[in-house]
Amino acid sequence: MRHTPPGLLFPLDEPVRAKPFVKWAGGKQALLDALRPHFPTGCGRYFEPFLGGGSVLFGLAPDHAIVGDRNDWLLDTYEALREDWRAVAAVLDGLPNTKEDYLRIRAVPPESLAPATRAAHFIYLNKTGFRGLFRVNRAGRFNVPYGAYDRRYYDPENLEAVARRLGTVTIRRGDFEDVLGDAVRGDFVYLDPPYAQLGGHSDFNRYTDGPFGPADQERLAARCRRLADLGVGFVLSNHDLPWVRELYEGFEHAVVEARREINLSPSKRSIRELLVLNPAAPER
Repeated sequence: MRHTPPGLLFPLDEPVRAKPFVKWAGGKQALLDALRPHFPTGCGRYFEPFLGGGSVLFGLAPDHAIVGDRNDWLLDTYEALREDWRAVAAVLDGLPNTKEDYLRIRAVPPESLAPATRAAHFIYLNKTGFRGLFRVNRAGRFNVPYGAYDRRYYDPENLEAVARRLGTVTIRRGDFEDVLGDAVRGDFVYLDPPYAQLGGHSDFNRYTDGPFGPADQERLAARCRRLADLGVGFVLSNHDLPWVRELYEGFEHAVVEARREINLSPSKRSIRELLVLNPAAPER
């Protein structure tokens, strides 16, 4: 039997490395190589309270992961894939890609559907909606227009790998405080919240019916200080803005260049992202 080294390493006998199955605004797949040097090679448990498309979770493939999000439909999709990815795929296979069908499916309340169908609708709307956005109105209803893209909805090999990887993951629902409630010394956290606003229509943070505003950014910074006091290591990503740097004064900072392909204006796709770093402490 081949040995799997300890820590945040992908098992050597995994035939396929899981990758994100949806496109997500602010996803970190292209930045993973820049982020990886700031993550520990081993830790107690890995926490990710702003899961989104799961780029970092799938890229690191930690042995013990606890993840969460405030987007219930997204988490429903993860759970349905973990339970029976083939059932989700079977529903996807029967969904036609036309504007009329898109609008019909978009209008169906996800909470009225069985888990596999609910997950399939989520993936379908992501793959056929405009630029892969996930956006809801104040009532919490998905409202992205049709994108007229001719592409497959899923890769069967990847969906199977995603389901297998999720088998080792604990999923928690709610605010980041709920996800991080039992983090202790030796654990490690990656935080990728909806970013502080740069200004104008380029800002996009309505993934749920309640936006993540300045008060939430301050609350998150306060939680990070408590994590540091507990000896919990973390990396946090955000826009590189003076007031964000002030929120995390006293921590180590690093800057990475990022691309936002979801932005309509090519001139606004290159941005500077700030990393806030608190090195992982060893377990007692």
